[in-house]
Amino acid sequence: MRKWSELSEKEQSEIEKRYKAGESPTDIAKDYNLKPKQISDQAYRKNWNANMKEQKNTKKTAAKKTAKKTAKKTAKKAAKKTKK
Repeated sequence: MRKWSELSEKEQSEIEKRYKAGESPTDIAKDYNLKPKQISDQAYRKNWNANMKEQKNTKKTAAKKTAKKTAKKTAKKAAKKTKK
């Protein structure tokens, strides 16, 4: 197994790009003869997943908006039934 410090800057940047693209540390580690934990540790220390957090938040926001719309529709249907 190699150490992170033994990697060239080019290799480190390639690993970072692949990680940010969503590839798993296990798959990346095989190509560079590293342990997956080494990649995960670097990602945590250097905040590589900052973009991924933003994507997750937007998905949650969209889900909340959909839930609100559904709740409004249900409330309107219930109101119509009570009027009849």
